Amino acid sequence: MKTVALGAVAILLLSLSSCKVKGDAVGSDAAATTAASTDVSFVKSVPKAGTKLTATNKMTMKFTFGGKTFRETEQQTTAVEVEASDEFRVTKAALDVKELFSTKQEGTGDEKKSVNPLAGSRFVVSRTDDGKLSALDSGGAKVSGPNMKELQGHYADVFEKDKAAEFLPNRALKVGEKLVPSTDSVLDMIGIKDDGKTTVDGVEFILKSATADQAEFGVSFTFTQKIDGGLRLRAKLEGTIGVNPKGSRITTVSLKGPLTILDGKGDDKGSGDLSLNGTET
Repeated sequence: MKTVALGAVAILLLSLSSCKVKGDAVGSDAAATTAASTDVSFVKSVPKAGTKLTATNKMTMKFTFGGKTFRETEQQTTAVEVEASDEFRVTKAALDVKELFSTKQEGTGDEKKSVNPLAGSRFVVSRTDDGKLSALDSGGAKVSGPNMKELQGHYADVFEKDKAAEFLPNRALKVGEKLVPSTDSVLDMIGIKDDGKTTVDGVEFILKSATADQAEFGVSFTFTQKIDGGLRLRAKLEGTIGVNPKGSRITTVSLKGPLTILDGKGDDKGSGDLSLNGTET
């Protein structure tokens, strides 16, 4: 599975729509490290058949907009067993959706919890050469309709080429070295599809520490995305990202920072905080 955000920021944008104010303006151990303890090399590979991964992701946010405070969380835990892959991506995998839910609260109202219909179920998903997905449920029946749409929305990235690790160079890195990943890499890390509505700037990844099993980067960047009603959402996130050098898999993400909602003139219309956390084991 890819890195942790897995669409969390997309949920943030959906929550803004719910405000009803549209009119208001990561190979081999031998290759994983070099002789120097402060150097690390990354072997890029696709998970092979039999690989088992468990990803846990959580997004939390709180913001004030239109005189009201909104709170939202989204949490997901999924176990993935790879059944087939090629040189570019996973092509078939069993997905055990252990939990997938969100909570929302507006003002002083009651917190509302919404459990996704995929939660508690197991599916075997396959990707064809033309990029289309199909799925079978635990009983072997073909999945269609709303459940297939949910699988596409939440798990299509499992079967796409991993862009998140493309920022890693094909050479050894030294602790303290700075990298500037592309917009594609950053968006892939935080689960946003590049549809032309999002810009990323101020990107800085600094290698803080490295072992044969884990490299940790200090991360900071700002993303700005156009949303409904001529508004823009801007979030300045900082934190850490952990990468397993043996497969260039992003295994941990811990990012948080302030968010601002801007109108077409660039004036502040709302503010709050956003955090993205996840692990892959």
